[in-house]
Amino acid sequence: TSAALGRARALAAELPDRQNASMAGGEAEMATWWYDNDALLREARVEYGPLHAPLYSLQQHEAYFIQPELRAAVASLEAAAAGGGAVNESAVRSLLQPTGVPGVWRLPIFTPLFCRLLIDELRHYEESGIPLRRPNGMNRFGAILDQLGLEDSMTYLSRRYLRPLGQLLFPWLISDGDADEHYAFAVRYKLGEDVALAEHADASVLTLNANLGLPASEGGFTGGAVAFKGTRFIDERPQEMPAHEVDFASMEPGDGVLHLGGQYHAALPIDSGERVNMIVWLHGKYEVVRVAPYAELEQLSAQQRWSAYARENADSLMMGARA
Repeated sequence: TSAALGRARALAAELPDRQNASMAGGEAEMATWWYDNDALLREARVEYGPLHAPLYSLQQHEAYFIQPELRAAVASLEAAAAGGGAVNESAVRSLLQPTGVPGVWRLPIFTPLFCRLLIDELRHYEESGIPLRRPNGMNRFGAILDQLGLEDSMTYLSRRYLRPLGQLLFPWLISDGDADEHYAFAVRYKLGEDVALAEHADASVLTLNANLGLPASEGGFTGGAVAFKGTRFIDERPQEMPAHEVDFASMEPGDGVLHLGGQYHAALPIDSGERVNMIVWLHGKYEVVRVAPYAELEQLSAQQRWSAYARENADSLMMGARA
């Protein structure tokens, strides 16, 4: 056992048992502890090593990890935007299916292989003995993906795929700079652990919530629907609006939903099995969340939203060449 790995495992004794940790209080009181030990924990994770290295380079392996229909639609839109011609978004719109809940859209995003490997990776680190910080103040079981070394993959996913999809669905709220940064994490629901999540809104302008686990028809979990209400700063008394449910147990592994981060929602209890979800919050620089709507003339065109990723890459290459 390496020095860093051994020291990191020894630190675990300082943490409260997650089974007994508060679902509401989170770990705010331990923020300094995590900050002080961050360098050691990162070194220990590097020494422990990944299980599935391709997960850490999504851009190079997206043919195996991103659903082919979505990849093809986005590549076609980017090519059209780069060519300066008409940008027809009908193919990608056809992948965004209404859920029956206002403002919530379902789409196939990840392959079953990606889901299986990511669940393996999460278990790999959970079994490492290295302390893992809970993803937020409400979920006790899960992990922050950037802290596992997945930041480059999550940045690529967010900027090439999620950001323009959000700008397409919600052009009046998401424009340049509003969804450039991300916070990505995974959460687990299981009988005897966390089984539900209280009603809340996210610290994001756009949220992806993707199902990683098997559907109930294939021996996965049952229950665990997500109940959505209204959206803060948009609807009047949003938490008093009727709840509409999205059934995650019927989703295939890799299917997800996109919604505004300000839309109130709650995870209803699972009845059996284990539900694992990957969640990505998009927001602006310094974690700014846009709440003021754009006038129609201020909204991005299709050409603008589908050329942004290539334009950013070109700017980065130019800056690198100058350096």
